[in-house]
Amino acid sequence: MKTRRKTKPSPVITVPPENYRVYSIRWLQLIIYTLATFCNGIFLSTFSPIESQATSFFSISTTQNTVLVVLSLFLYAPGTLLSMWAIQRFSMRTVMIIGSLMNLGAWIRLFSLIAPSQGYAALVLGQILPGLSAPIFFNAAAQFSTRWFARGQRDIITAVCSMANPLGFAFGFLFPSLIITSSSSSQQFLIVFAVEAGFSTVVALIVIIGYQSNPPTPPSASDEQQTSDFKRDFPRLLKNGHYLVLLLAFGIGFGFFNALISLLYELIQPSGYSSSDAGLFGAIIILSGLVSAAMVGVIMDCTHAYLTILKVLILGACCSVVYFIVILRPSMLYPLGLSFALMGFFLLPLLPIVFECAIECTYPISAAWSIGLLLCVGNVLGGVFSFVLNKLIQQAPNYTSGVIFTPASIFILCATICSTLILLFYHGPYLRLKAETENVTVRH
Repeated sequence: MKTRRKTKPSPVITVPPENYRVYSIRWLQLIIYTLATFCNGIFLSTFSPIESQATSFFSISTTQNTVLVVLSLFLYAPGTLLSMWAIQRFSMRTVMIIGSLMNLGAWIRLFSLIAPSQGYAALVLGQILPGLSAPIFFNAAAQFSTRWFARGQRDIITAVCSMANPLGFAFGFLFPSLIITSSSSSQQFLIVFAVEAGFSTVVALIVIIGYQSNPPTPPSASDEQQTSDFKRDFPRLLKNGHYLVLLLAFGIGFGFFNALISLLYELIQPSGYSSSDAGLFGAIIILSGLVSAAMVGVIMDCTHAYLTILKVLILGACCSVVYFIVILRPSMLYPLGLSFALMGFFLLPLLPIVFECAIECTYPISAAWSIGLLLCVGNVLGGVFSFVLNKLIQQAPNYTSGVIFTPASIFILCATICSTLILLFYHGPYLRLKAETENVTVRH
Protein backbone atom coordinates (compact mmCIF):
# COMPACT_ATOMS: atom_id res chain seq x y z
CA MET A 1 0.00 0.00 0.00
CA LYS A 2 1.40 3.35 -1.06
CA THR A 3 1.73 6.00 1.59
CA ARG A 4 0.86 9.53 0.68
CA ARG A 5 3.91 11.74 0.66
CA LYS A 6 3.57 14.59 3.06
CA THR A 7 3.94 18.00 1.48
CA LYS A 8 6.34 20.36 3.13
CA PRO A 9 4.46 23.22 4.72
CA SER A 10 5.25 26.75 3.65
CA PRO A 11 7.67 28.48 6.00
CA VAL A 12 6.09 30.26 8.92
CA ILE A 13 7.84 33.18 10.56
CA THR A 14 8.15 32.57 14.27
CA VAL A 15 10.11 35.26 16.01
CA PRO A 16 10.37 34.91 19.78
CA PRO A 17 9.45 38.02 21.77
CA GLU A 18 12.66 40.00 22.25
CA ASN A 19 13.89 43.53 22.20
CA TYR A 20 15.40 44.91 19.03
CA ARG A 21 17.29 48.18 19.08
CA VAL A 22 18.58 50.90 16.79
CA TYR A 23 21.89 52.74 17.04
CA SER A 24 22.65 56.45 16.71
CA ILE A 25 25.33 55.71 14.11
CA ARG A 26 22.49 54.89 11.71
CA TRP A 27 22.19 58.62 10.93
CA LEU A 28 25.82 58.79 9.82
CA GLN A 29 25.28 55.71 7.68
CA LEU A 30 22.21 57.36 6.14
CA ILE A 31 24.22 60.46 5.22
CA ILE A 32 26.97 58.36 3.62
CA TYR A 33 24.52 56.15 1.74
CA THR A 34 22.48 59.05 0.36
CA LEU A 35 25.65 60.96 -0.56
CA ALA A 36 26.97 58.00 -2.57
CA THR A 37 23.60 57.48 -4.25
CA PHE A 38 23.30 61.21 -5.00
CA CYS A 39 26.77 61.21 -6.54
CA ASN A 40 25.91 58.34 -8.88
CA GLY A 41 22.76 60.09 -10.09
CA ILE A 42 24.74 63.14 -11.24
CA PHE A 43 26.55 61.35 -14.07
CA LEU A 44 23.46 59.77 -15.55
CA SER A 45 21.87 63.04 -16.70
CA THR A 46 24.84 65.19 -17.71
CA PHE A 47 24.19 65.10 -21.46
CA SER A 48 20.39 65.30 -21.34
CA PRO A 49 19.88 69.11 -21.14
CA ILE A 50 22.85 70.04 -23.38
CA GLU A 51 22.02 67.96 -26.46
CA SER A 52 22.62 70.75 -29.00
CA GLN A 53 25.90 71.88 -27.38
CA ALA A 54 27.26 68.33 -27.04
CA THR A 55 26.43 67.34 -30.62
CA SER A 56 28.10 70.49 -31.94
CA PHE A 57 31.22 70.44 -29.73
CA PHE A 58 31.98 66.71 -30.04
CA SER A 59 30.80 66.46 -33.67
CA ILE A 60 28.32 63.69 -32.89
CA SER A 61 24.77 63.02 -34.03
CA THR A 62 21.60 63.43 -32.01
CA THR A 63 21.30 59.65 -31.82
CA GLN A 64 24.83 59.38 -30.40
CA ASN A 65 23.95 61.92 -27.72
CA THR A 66 20.77 59.96 -26.94
CA VAL A 67 22.97 56.89 -26.44
CA LEU A 68 25.00 58.80 -23.82
CA VAL A 69 21.76 59.73 -22.05
CA VAL A 70 20.04 56.32 -22.05
CA LEU A 71 23.11 54.06 -21.84
CA SER A 72 22.72 53.71 -18.08
CA LEU A 73 19.14 52.50 -18.55
CA PHE A 74 20.22 49.54 -20.67
CA LEU A 75 23.13 48.86 -18.32
CA TYR A 76 20.79 48.56 -15.34
CA ALA A 77 20.00 44.88 -15.94
CA PRO A 78 23.64 43.67 -16.13
CA GLY A 79 24.47 46.11 -13.34
CA THR A 80 21.81 44.51 -11.15
CA LEU A 81 23.21 41.04 -11.78
CA LEU A 82 26.66 42.37 -10.92
CA SER A 83 25.41 43.97 -7.70
CA MET A 84 23.52 40.83 -6.64
CA TRP A 85 26.58 38.67 -7.28
CA ALA A 86 28.70 41.07 -5.23
CA ILE A 87 26.18 41.19 -2.37
CA GLN A 88 26.17 37.36 -2.21
CA ARG A 89 29.98 37.21 -2.05
CA PHE A 90 31.02 40.31 -0.12
CA SER A 91 29.87 42.49 2.75
CA MET A 92 27.66 45.50 2.03
CA ARG A 93 30.57 47.77 2.94
CA THR A 94 32.74 46.16 0.26
CA VAL A 95 29.93 46.41 -2.29
CA MET A 96 29.43 50.12 -1.56
CA ILE A 97 33.16 50.73 -1.93
CA ILE A 98 33.15 48.90 -5.28
CA GLY A 99 30.25 51.06 -6.48
CA SER A 100 31.93 54.27 -5.34
CA LEU A 101 35.17 53.33 -7.10
CA MET A 102 33.23 52.59 -10.29
CA ASN A 103 31.85 56.14 -10.09
CA LEU A 104 35.43 57.33 -10.56
CA GLY A 105 35.06 56.22 -14.17
CA ALA A 106 33.70 59.74 -14.69
CA TRP A 107 37.34 60.89 -14.88
CA ILE A 108 37.61 59.07 -18.22
CA ARG A 109 35.33 61.65 -19.82
CA LEU A 110 38.08 64.26 -19.46
CA PHE A 111 40.13 62.46 -22.12
CA SER A 112 37.45 63.36 -24.66
CA LEU A 113 38.55 67.00 -24.43
CA ILE A 114 41.99 66.26 -25.89
CA ALA A 115 40.46 65.83 -29.35
CA PRO A 116 36.70 66.51 -29.04
CA SER A 117 35.83 65.33 -32.55
CA GLN A 118 37.42 61.96 -31.72
CA GLY A 119 36.47 61.77 -28.05
CA TYR A 120 33.14 59.95 -28.26
CA ALA A 121 34.62 56.63 -27.12
CA ALA A 122 35.93 58.26 -23.93
CA LEU A 123 32.49 59.75 -23.27
CA VAL A 124 30.81 56.36 -23.66
CA LEU A 125 33.32 54.58 -21.42
CA GLY A 126 32.99 57.35 -18.84
CA GLN A 127 29.23 56.74 -18.75
CA ILE A 128 29.46 52.93 -18.66
CA LEU A 129 31.16 52.51 -15.29
CA PRO A 130 28.80 54.78 -13.28
CA GLY A 131 25.89 53.25 -15.21
CA LEU A 132 26.86 49.74 -14.13
CA SER A 133 27.24 50.84 -10.50
CA ALA A 134 23.82 52.55 -10.31
CA PRO A 135 21.96 49.38 -9.15
CA ILE A 136 24.39 48.96 -6.26
CA PHE A 137 23.02 52.16 -4.74
CA PHE A 138 19.45 52.45 -6.02
CA ASN A 139 18.35 48.83 -5.47
CA ALA A 140 19.43 48.88 -1.84
CA ALA A 141 17.25 51.81 -0.69
CA ALA A 142 14.59 49.76 1.12
CA GLN A 143 17.13 47.16 2.22
CA PHE A 144 19.22 49.89 3.84
CA SER A 145 16.25 51.31 5.77
CA THR A 146 15.22 47.83 6.94
CA ARG A 147 18.77 47.02 8.00
CA TRP A 148 19.36 50.17 10.08
CA PHE A 149 15.96 51.58 11.12
CA ALA A 150 13.00 50.36 13.15
CA ARG A 151 9.47 50.09 11.85
CA GLY A 152 8.46 53.59 13.01
CA GLN A 153 11.12 55.28 10.87
CA ARG A 154 11.54 52.82 8.02
CA ASP A 155 9.09 54.29 5.50
CA ILE A 156 10.41 57.84 5.67
CA ILE A 157 13.99 56.56 5.41
CA THR A 158 13.08 54.50 2.34
CA ALA A 159 11.62 57.67 0.83
CA VAL A 160 14.79 59.64 1.61
CA CYS A 161 17.07 56.93 0.21
CA SER A 162 15.03 56.44 -2.95
CA MET A 163 15.04 60.20 -3.61
CA ALA A 164 18.83 60.57 -3.33
CA ASN A 165 19.40 59.28 -6.86
CA PRO A 166 16.75 61.55 -8.46
CA LEU A 167 18.19 64.50 -6.52
CA GLY A 168 21.61 63.75 -8.01
CA PHE A 169 19.90 63.42 -11.36
CA ALA A 170 18.42 66.92 -10.88
CA PHE A 171 21.83 68.39 -10.04
CA GLY A 172 23.34 66.64 -13.07
CA PHE A 173 20.50 68.09 -15.12
CA LEU A 174 20.79 71.68 -13.88
CA PHE A 175 24.56 72.12 -13.43
CA PRO A 176 25.64 71.51 -17.07
CA SER A 177 22.84 73.70 -18.44
CA LEU A 178 24.08 76.60 -16.27
CA ILE A 179 27.76 76.21 -17.20
CA ILE A 180 27.64 75.21 -20.86
CA THR A 181 26.21 77.99 -23.01
CA SER A 182 25.15 77.95 -26.66
CA SER A 183 28.71 78.96 -27.62
CA SER A 184 30.15 75.92 -25.83
CA SER A 185 33.90 75.71 -25.27
CA SER A 186 36.42 73.19 -24.07
CA GLN A 187 36.78 75.13 -20.82
CA GLN A 188 33.06 74.85 -20.07
CA PHE A 189 33.02 71.09 -20.60
CA LEU A 190 36.21 70.83 -18.53
CA ILE A 191 34.52 72.57 -15.60
CA VAL A 192 31.49 70.26 -15.74
CA PHE A 193 33.49 67.03 -16.11
CA ALA A 194 36.13 67.98 -13.51
CA VAL A 195 33.62 69.11 -10.86
CA GLU A 196 31.53 65.95 -11.22
CA ALA A 197 34.57 63.65 -11.21
CA GLY A 198 36.19 65.50 -8.29
CA PHE A 199 33.01 65.20 -6.25
CA SER A 200 32.89 61.46 -6.94
CA THR A 201 36.45 61.15 -5.60
CA VAL A 202 35.55 62.90 -2.34
CA VAL A 203 32.47 60.72 -1.90
CA ALA A 204 34.45 57.54 -2.57
CA LEU A 205 36.88 58.49 0.21
CA ILE A 206 33.98 59.13 2.61
CA VAL A 207 32.47 55.70 1.81
CA ILE A 208 35.82 53.97 2.33
CA ILE A 209 36.38 55.69 5.67
CA GLY A 210 32.92 55.64 7.22
CA TYR A 211 30.46 53.15 5.73
CA GLN A 212 29.50 50.04 7.75
CA SER A 213 27.68 46.93 6.55
CA ASN A 214 25.33 46.27 9.49
CA PRO A 215 24.48 47.44 12.99
CA PRO A 216 25.64 45.14 15.82
CA THR A 217 22.08 43.79 16.22
CA PRO A 218 19.05 44.00 13.88
CA PRO A 219 16.45 46.73 14.45
CA SER A 220 13.45 44.51 13.68
CA ALA A 221 12.33 40.98 12.94
CA SER A 222 11.88 41.76 9.24
CA ASP A 223 15.61 42.37 8.82
CA GLU A 224 16.38 39.12 10.63
CA GLN A 225 13.90 37.02 8.64
CA GLN A 226 14.43 38.26 5.07
CA THR A 227 15.96 35.64 2.77
CA SER A 228 18.42 36.03 -0.09
CA ASP A 229 18.67 33.04 -2.42
CA PHE A 230 18.43 33.73 -6.16
CA LYS A 231 17.53 30.18 -7.28
CA ARG A 232 14.68 30.00 -4.78
CA ASP A 233 13.51 33.62 -4.64
CA PHE A 234 13.43 34.56 -8.34
CA PRO A 235 10.88 31.86 -9.32
CA ARG A 236 8.79 32.82 -6.28
CA LEU A 237 8.70 36.43 -7.48
CA LEU A 238 7.53 35.39 -10.95
CA LYS A 239 4.74 33.26 -9.43
CA ASN A 240 3.49 36.05 -7.16
CA GLY A 241 0.45 37.57 -8.89
CA HIS A 242 0.43 40.72 -6.75
CA TYR A 243 4.09 41.35 -7.49
CA LEU A 244 3.61 40.81 -11.24
CA VAL A 245 0.92 43.51 -11.27
CA LEU A 246 3.39 45.90 -9.64
CA LEU A 247 6.14 44.80 -12.00
CA LEU A 248 4.10 45.49 -15.14
CA ALA A 249 2.64 48.80 -13.97
CA PHE A 250 5.88 50.10 -12.47
CA GLY A 251 7.89 48.99 -15.51
CA ILE A 252 5.67 50.97 -17.87
CA GLY A 253 5.37 54.00 -15.57
CA PHE A 254 9.03 54.20 -14.60
CA GLY A 255 10.04 53.57 -18.20
CA PHE A 256 7.89 56.50 -19.32
CA PHE A 257 9.36 58.73 -16.59
CA ASN A 258 12.92 57.85 -17.60
CA ALA A 259 12.16 58.56 -21.25
CA LEU A 260 10.51 61.87 -20.35
CA ILE A 261 13.50 63.03 -18.30
CA SER A 262 16.07 61.77 -20.81
CA LEU A 263 14.41 63.56 -23.75
CA LEU A 264 13.04 66.58 -21.93
CA TYR A 265 14.89 69.08 -24.10
CA GLU A 266 13.93 67.34 -27.34
CA LEU A 267 10.31 67.24 -26.16
CA ILE A 268 9.99 70.96 -25.42
CA GLN A 269 12.34 72.30 -28.12
CA PRO A 270 9.70 72.26 -30.94
CA SER A 271 7.63 74.67 -28.83
CA GLY A 272 10.52 77.15 -28.65
CA TYR A 273 12.07 76.35 -25.26
CA SER A 274 15.84 76.30 -24.68
CA SER A 275 18.27 73.89 -23.02
CA SER A 276 18.34 76.24 -20.01
CA ASP A 277 14.58 75.85 -19.75
CA ALA A 278 15.01 72.07 -19.95
CA GLY A 279 17.52 72.17 -17.09
CA LEU A 280 15.14 74.27 -15.02
CA PHE A 281 12.15 72.02 -15.74
CA GLY A 282 14.17 68.91 -14.88
CA ALA A 283 15.19 70.42 -11.56
CA ILE A 284 11.57 71.44 -10.86
CA ILE A 285 10.39 67.86 -11.40
CA ILE A 286 12.93 66.44 -8.98
CA LEU A 287 12.69 69.12 -6.28
CA SER A 288 8.89 69.00 -6.30
CA GLY A 289 9.11 65.23 -6.03
CA LEU A 290 11.51 65.47 -3.09
CA VAL A 291 9.09 67.65 -1.13
CA SER A 292 6.22 65.31 -1.92
CA ALA A 293 8.26 62.19 -1.11
CA ALA A 294 9.13 63.59 2.31
CA MET A 295 5.44 64.25 3.00
CA VAL A 296 4.42 60.82 1.73
CA GLY A 297 7.14 59.17 3.79
CA VAL A 298 5.79 60.72 6.98
CA ILE A 299 2.23 59.69 6.08
CA MET A 300 3.39 56.13 5.35
CA ASP A 301 5.15 55.92 8.71
CA CYS A 302 2.04 57.14 10.54
CA THR A 303 -0.61 55.14 8.69
CA HIS A 304 1.05 52.35 6.65
CA ALA A 305 -1.88 52.85 4.25
CA TYR A 306 0.23 51.94 1.23
CA LEU A 307 -2.64 50.96 -1.07
CA THR A 308 -4.60 54.17 -0.52
CA ILE A 309 -1.54 56.37 -0.98
CA LEU A 310 -0.55 54.43 -4.10
CA LYS A 311 -3.90 55.01 -5.78
CA VAL A 312 -4.12 58.69 -4.87
CA LEU A 313 -0.65 59.28 -6.30
CA ILE A 314 -1.21 57.37 -9.54
CA LEU A 315 -4.47 59.21 -10.25
CA GLY A 316 -2.78 62.54 -9.55
CA ALA A 317 0.13 61.57 -11.80
CA CYS A 318 -2.20 60.68 -14.65
CA CYS A 319 -4.02 64.02 -14.38
CA SER A 320 -0.74 65.97 -14.26
CA VAL A 321 0.53 64.26 -17.43
CA VAL A 322 -2.70 65.16 -19.24
CA TYR A 323 -2.26 68.78 -18.11
CA PHE A 324 1.34 68.75 -19.39
CA ILE A 325 0.27 67.53 -22.82
CA VAL A 326 -2.44 70.19 -23.11
CA ILE A 327 -0.17 73.02 -21.92
CA LEU A 328 2.91 72.15 -24.05
CA ARG A 329 2.89 75.10 -26.46
CA PRO A 330 4.94 78.29 -27.04
CA SER A 331 5.05 81.18 -24.54
CA MET A 332 3.66 79.11 -21.66
CA LEU A 333 6.78 79.00 -19.48
CA TYR A 334 5.10 79.35 -16.08
CA PRO A 335 2.12 77.05 -16.73
CA LEU A 336 4.56 74.52 -18.19
CA GLY A 337 6.74 74.84 -15.09
CA LEU A 338 3.64 74.17 -12.99
CA SER A 339 2.88 71.05 -15.02
CA PHE A 340 6.38 69.71 -14.37
CA ALA A 341 6.03 70.52 -10.66
CA LEU A 342 2.77 68.57 -10.53
CA MET A 343 4.29 65.60 -12.38
CA GLY A 344 7.20 65.51 -9.97
CA PHE A 345 4.87 65.88 -6.99
CA PHE A 346 2.82 62.83 -7.94
CA LEU A 347 5.28 60.66 -9.90
CA LEU A 348 8.42 60.58 -7.76
CA PRO A 349 6.76 59.53 -4.45
CA LEU A 350 5.55 56.47 -6.32
CA LEU A 351 9.11 55.13 -6.01
CA PRO A 352 9.11 54.59 -2.22
CA ILE A 353 5.44 53.57 -2.08
CA VAL A 354 5.86 50.94 -4.82
CA PHE A 355 9.05 49.74 -3.11
CA GLU A 356 7.17 49.26 0.16
CA CYS A 357 4.27 47.50 -1.59
CA ALA A 358 6.73 45.16 -3.33
CA ILE A 359 8.46 44.28 -0.06
CA GLU A 360 5.15 43.72 1.72
CA CYS A 361 3.66 41.38 -0.88
CA THR A 362 6.87 39.33 -1.33
CA TYR A 363 8.11 39.13 2.29
CA PRO A 364 10.31 37.39 3.45
CA ILE A 365 12.13 37.54 0.08
CA SER A 366 15.03 40.01 0.23
CA ALA A 367 14.14 43.60 -0.68
CA ALA A 368 17.19 43.69 -2.94
CA TRP A 369 15.61 41.04 -5.19
CA SER A 370 12.06 42.39 -5.30
CA ILE A 371 13.10 46.01 -5.84
CA GLY A 372 16.01 45.13 -8.10
CA LEU A 373 13.74 43.35 -10.57
CA LEU A 374 11.29 46.28 -10.56
CA LEU A 375 14.05 48.73 -11.37
CA CYS A 376 15.58 46.43 -13.99
CA VAL A 377 12.34 46.28 -15.96
CA GLY A 378 11.66 50.00 -15.49
CA ASN A 379 15.10 51.08 -16.65
CA VAL A 380 15.27 48.75 -19.65
CA LEU A 381 11.81 49.86 -20.76
CA GLY A 382 12.98 53.43 -20.18
CA GLY A 383 15.78 52.88 -22.68
CA VAL A 384 13.40 51.37 -25.22
CA PHE A 385 10.81 54.11 -24.67
CA SER A 386 13.51 56.77 -25.10
CA PHE A 387 14.38 55.60 -28.60
CA VAL A 388 10.69 55.22 -29.51
CA LEU A 389 9.85 58.66 -28.13
CA ASN A 390 12.83 60.21 -29.91
CA LYS A 391 11.60 58.87 -33.25
CA LEU A 392 8.06 60.10 -32.54
CA ILE A 393 9.34 63.59 -31.65
CA GLN A 394 11.15 63.74 -34.99
CA GLN A 395 7.86 63.12 -36.79
CA ALA A 396 6.62 66.52 -35.54
CA PRO A 397 9.81 68.64 -35.30
CA ASN A 398 7.94 71.97 -35.31
CA TYR A 399 5.01 73.25 -33.28
CA THR A 400 1.73 73.38 -35.20
CA SER A 401 -0.87 75.80 -33.88
CA GLY A 402 -4.07 74.12 -32.75
CA VAL A 403 -2.56 70.63 -32.66
CA ILE A 404 -2.49 69.18 -29.13
CA PHE A 405 -1.96 65.49 -29.75
CA THR A 406 1.32 64.81 -31.55
CA PRO A 407 2.71 61.27 -32.03
CA ALA A 408 4.96 61.82 -29.00
CA SER A 409 2.16 63.10 -26.75
CA ILE A 410 -0.11 60.21 -27.74
CA PHE A 411 2.63 57.74 -26.78
CA ILE A 412 3.12 59.48 -23.42
CA LEU A 413 -0.62 59.47 -22.75
CA CYS A 414 -1.01 55.78 -23.62
CA ALA A 415 1.89 54.75 -21.35
CA THR A 416 0.46 56.79 -18.47
CA ILE A 417 -3.08 55.44 -18.81
CA CYS A 418 -1.86 51.83 -19.05
CA SER A 419 0.25 52.15 -15.90
CA THR A 420 -2.60 53.88 -14.04
CA LEU A 421 -5.24 51.30 -14.90
CA ILE A 422 -3.00 48.38 -13.93
CA LEU A 423 -2.05 49.90 -10.56
CA LEU A 424 -5.68 50.61 -9.72
CA PHE A 425 -6.23 46.83 -9.70
CA TYR A 426 -3.39 46.17 -7.25
CA HIS A 427 -4.54 44.82 -3.85
CA GLY A 428 -1.45 43.18 -2.38
CA PRO A 429 -1.16 41.94 1.24
CA TYR A 430 0.93 43.47 4.05
CA LEU A 431 2.95 40.37 4.93
CA ARG A 432 5.89 42.13 6.56
CA LEU A 433 3.73 44.38 8.72
CA LYS A 434 1.65 41.40 9.80
CA ALA A 435 4.75 39.46 10.85
CA GLU A 436 6.14 42.37 12.83
CA THR A 437 2.84 43.24 14.50
CA GLU A 438 2.43 39.68 15.75
CA ASN A 439 5.97 39.01 16.89
CA VAL A 440 8.07 42.07 17.61
CA THR A 441 8.67 44.65 20.30
CA VAL A 442 11.14 47.36 19.36
CA ARG A 443 13.27 49.19 21.90
CA HIS A 444 14.90 52.47 20.89
